[in-house]
Amino acid sequence: MNGRLKDWSFSRTGESVLTITTRESCKKLWDALGDQEITFSIKRRVIPRSLNANNYAWSLIEKLAVAVKSDKDSVYEEMLRRYGTGETYTDEAGNECKVLFSLREGVPPALVARHYAETGVGYVEGKKFIHYRAIKGTSEYSTKEMSVFLDGIISECQEVGIETDTPEQIARYKEAWHP
Repeated sequence: MNGRLKDWSFSRTGESVLTITTRESCKKLWDALGDQEITFSIKRRVIPRSLNANNYAWSLIEKLAVAVKSDKDSVYEEMLRRYGTGETYTDEAGNECKVLFSLREGVPPALVARHYAETGVGYVEGKKFIHYRAIKGTSEYSTKEMSVFLDGIISECQEVGIETDTPEQIARYKEAWHP
């Protein structure tokens, strides 16, 4: 459900009162939860990526895969490592935190995260551990994140001589999503 924080005040009993407005119906929510204690989470709304930008990114990834004699999935993973956005979570204090993890050498990182990048190596009691950061897949990207990702792919393509669309057309891909 999307909405807007409208007001914050205090009741006579000292409770915080947060007013949220939305164009969506709240009837089912009220019917299900009504006047009872709840747990809720509110996040800043991000504008989803443009499907046109996503389609264009995949077409360039396929061309890049041919140029570097690789497969499109491997090129996609490499582009995520270079230009992708790391996974984050919000801790109990409201701080945005990176998702990092360490695994003993030989343990596949795909057991923990679908997309990841190696960030370093460490040793504990003589045992080698590899450190990783989790990376979001493009299906979770905002328009801004997709724009950065697409710019990186375009740069890679231009470096190996792959023709790309005009800057004007690329801007249209990036701006194509309308809420």
